Amino acid sequence: MARLLPLLALIGCYRPPTLPLIDEVPIVPSGRCASPRNAFVACVIDGDTFDIGECGDGGERIRMLGIDAPEIAHPPEPAECWADNAHTALRQKIEGKNVFLTFDEECTGVFGRTLAYAWLQSGSEELGDLDINYYRFINVEMVQEGHAYIFEEEFGDLLYREDFVAARDLAQALGIGLWGACEVGP
Repeated sequence: MARLLPLLALIGCYRPPTLPLIDEVPIVPSGRCASPRNAFVACVIDGDTFDIGECGDGGERIRMLGIDAPEIAHPPEPAECWADNAHTALRQKIEGKNVFLTFDEECTGVFGRTLAYAWLQSGSEELGDLDINYYRFINVEMVQEGHAYIFEEEFGDLLYREDFVAARDLAQALGIGLWGACEVGP
């Protein structure tokens, strides 16, 4: 117990880290299912799904690769612990904004949704004749902030597996989000 006291003191003072911004979205190697593209987020459905173009049938439904947020209420089933928080967090991050989508080996999931990584431009800077844009990796942010689990069933050779694992391990160790509020298995 004495060895845990310094860790517990740190957790009490914890502030979520600001994830580093990257200066370009990684362009993935060939062999991926689709080319990267920009898209307007019309509405967020839950903590890991959103529509681009238009909400509902007129748009394209995107399921975020590598993450699994708790399920929102689907009557008669109630919402899972932290589902509303995850939904709100994703809405605040991307709804009504343009995101850059990149893809992995599979482009369509079992429910017909497009599988993608979502990147959000978070600023830009001029360096001489160059304009440099900075991006946030939204899929990893959702895990690191404790709004989503890693979707283990998707993992095989996903490009960013190590990023997801590191984000989850940090959130879990510090009891962030669902890791501190919900009864989570081992």
